[in-house]
Amino acid sequence: MTHDDALAISRVAHDVHRVNVGNGWWQDRKAIAAAHPHGKHQVILAALALVVSEIAEAMEAVRKHDPTTWADTKTPDTFARELAGATIRIMDLAAANCVDLGEAIRAELEANKDRGHRHGGKAA
Repeated sequence: MTHDDALAISRVAHDVHRVNVGNGWWQDRKAIAAAHPHGKHQVILAALALVVSEIAEAMEAVRKHDPTTWADTKTPDTFARELAGATIRIMDLAAANCVDLGEAIRAELEANKDRGHRHGGKAA
């Protein structure tokens, strides 16, 4: 992955966050974060739970739908759309917390290149 690829991912993450702020998703979250010493932690943990719920919905789509429909991007509740939902939630959370997601992905991919086959023989 190039630096330009990483920059493009980060730009999309910021666009996602801007849309979600505009749609009101961060108003209550900012208030919660400010109201309690551990409020920011609570907001992040709740947002991560929403990522997990999107992944669970992707699992459900795999269980319920024929594999020929998994890549369908037009129909709600497909595997592709649920993966997109999880990605959007991750991008939003990263941008909201000043995480350069594109650079983090680039760095993780670079690190993984040297980890060898299945990262040293891991089963999964």
